[in-house]
Amino acid sequence: MLILLLLAIAPVSVLFAQDRQNNIQYEPTEWVNIWIPSATKNDLPRILLIGDSITQGYYNFVENSLKGKAYVARYTTSRGIQDPALFEEVKNIIKHHKFTIIHFNNGLHGIGYTASQYQEGLKKLISTLKRYGQGAELIGATSTRVLPGFNWGKTDEFNQKLIETRNEILTILCEAKNIEVNDLYTITKDHPEWFSNDKIHYNQSGYTELGNQVMHCIVKKNRNLVSNQ
Repeated sequence: MLILLLLAIAPVSVLFAQDRQNNIQYEPTEWVNIWIPSATKNDLPRILLIGDSITQGYYNFVENSLKGKAYVARYTTSRGIQDPALFEEVKNIIKHHKFTIIHFNNGLHGIGYTASQYQEGLKKLISTLKRYGQGAELIGATSTRVLPGFNWGKTDEFNQKLIETRNEILTILCEAKNIEVNDLYTITKDHPEWFSNDKIHYNQSGYTELGNQVMHCIVKKNRNLVSNQ
């Protein structure tokens, strides 16, 4: 198992700091978690989940559901879609470990980026996955909703519009590249009972539902996972 945990802490008095030289949107705490189990084995397909804390929350369900059928790795991070480190880290992972399927999302971090900046960054991420992914099949995941009252310094209307806009961009880009879209937003939008008290993360029931959806989407993409023992 390989774990890389990187924390860079900025002053807590600043909600979102910005690197003026390269226009990167940083948060008070930037974090990265890379987890690649059974890295020395090649007897089963390998799956990579790319995302943030939501992905990290449903990761265990996906891994346990595919146990004995695939090895499930994760790259979860707070890095926004314009951060050069995001692309370098993704590139290094997929160059050195071969994955059958990559399920990816980068949705709600870097809230200061415009729609065009988000589109530009997501195009680059997809290009990176295709160029260095060694033939991995791709699945793009929409971002899940946040409940009214979630406070990151913006209004409920801003939060909802941000999610809708970024999900629309992801869907259009994926469809143009013939990449399957896993619509996690639709799964969660009518189930406030799945959320934790912070109104953005999920309780165990919510993560189970998300993990089940991700697992079924992966299996649908590669039917061989059903028969692997």
